[in-house]
Amino acid sequence: RAVPSRHHNIMYDHISGKGIINGISWSAFERFSVQGIQFVVFVLMARILMPTDYGLVSMLAFFIVIAQLIAEGGLSQAIIRKLDHTEDDCSTAFFVNVAIGIGSYLVLFLMAPVIARFYEEPELTCLLRVLALCIIIQSTLVVHRAILTSCLDFKTQAKSTLVGALVSGITGLLMAYNGCGAWSIVGLQITNQVATAITLWIVTDWRPRMRFSTRSFRNLFGFGSKLLACNVLDSIYQSLYTLAIGKVFSAYALGCYSNARQLGSISSENLSRVVQRATYPLFCNFQNDLQRLQNGVRNYLRLATFFISPLMIGLAAIAEPLTLALIGQQWLYTAHLLRLLCFSFMFFPLNSINYMILEIKGYGSTYLRLQTFNVICGLVLLVAMLQFGLSAVCCGLFANSVISFAVNAHFAGSRIGLGIINQIKAILPSLAIAAITGIVVYGVQSILVGDWLRVLVGILVGLLSYIGLSVVFLTGTCELVADLLRNKK
Repeated sequence: RAVPSRHHNIMYDHISGKGIINGISWSAFERFSVQGIQFVVFVLMARILMPTDYGLVSMLAFFIVIAQLIAEGGLSQAIIRKLDHTEDDCSTAFFVNVAIGIGSYLVLFLMAPVIARFYEEPELTCLLRVLALCIIIQSTLVVHRAILTSCLDFKTQAKSTLVGALVSGITGLLMAYNGCGAWSIVGLQITNQVATAITLWIVTDWRPRMRFSTRSFRNLFGFGSKLLACNVLDSIYQSLYTLAIGKVFSAYALGCYSNARQLGSISSENLSRVVQRATYPLFCNFQNDLQRLQNGVRNYLRLATFFISPLMIGLAAIAEPLTLALIGQQWLYTAHLLRLLCFSFMFFPLNSINYMILEIKGYGSTYLRLQTFNVICGLVLLVAMLQFGLSAVCCGLFANSVISFAVNAHFAGSRIGLGIINQIKAILPSLAIAAITGIVVYGVQSILVGDWLRVLVGILVGLLSYIGLSVVFLTGTCELVADLLRNKK
């Protein structure tokens, strides 16, 4: 029997459909309410903890992220993409996820002393053995979230993640104020997973049945395995930066880099993922309708650039006063890294939508080849830049983002008649206006005194400049935004 899924009956002519706006609204509420809480907690904890505390936990990110992806196995995306997924599909995926999650935890438990010796940080053994419990907990939620996402039910997911953020935030702050150091961050992450899992199981009706279908596994894994390989490659590439920085430089440098990434990703990656979570199941309905898919992707590119490029360029312009105002002088190096990373984050939604095209159209092999090329290119740049310092490494990230966009847009976008030239035409006007706005903001805030004054004036000047220039020069995109708002109502 097929699992009830409201998206089976949803078909939209363009990206401005009411259903997708409702999905984006709840996805945005979940993401940004949780991020808002976590941001406040981060600011308060960063004022107590030292960069080395964050650096120690960040050293483990490579191993935790890879293990979590392996445990997921790409099955969640396979369930979302399969419009007629059944109870057998979901139950099979659940037990596979949990079994691999437990196995991954045991591997990391045994490898913990080796990893600690690699970094020459003995404390990492216990930290990893506790933090890796997140892998098992996360594996029990993969199918629940896939089912809810396929139904565009982000409201239910928002409830669980909001509870997790609140409970873990309180726990992390209490531990930090009581001098627990790096364990405060571990405690925060563990309680977040536990509270989220308990809440999600309470508020959702679906329960796994004691059945395993070899046929279901083959069908799901046939598609999911390619996504798994791509996701693992991408995560290896992203996490190798933390591994290399922690090994070559220091826990302090890694702590500053990790928090610079966290500050920058709040705008770029989170906003992108909000939209993608809502658009992916809807775009899957367009997989056999080229014109609808092409229009949807083009509008996505225009809107993503319209909102994200000014955020990232503006954040780069006020990076120093913002960092000093929020988390203090001990994080000054973070401000410098943040300014460089913002330009790389700007390309995140552009690369993501091109990968999404390949997922939707079923070009798993092309996706894997592109991901492999981008990872190799990134690793070559990482090795080349390490000898010149951490700033050069961040510049290498930006260079790889640009190269990846060019390659992805050519090979993925051309599959739907939206190659690199058409994509550049879609994003260039907003990028140009954002760049002009960033120059104005940087010039104005640099002549002021006082961190908060520089931040507030910079934000105000940026808003007025960007909105004014957009109304004059980006009338088409402004009309698209207005249409979206009208359809919401």
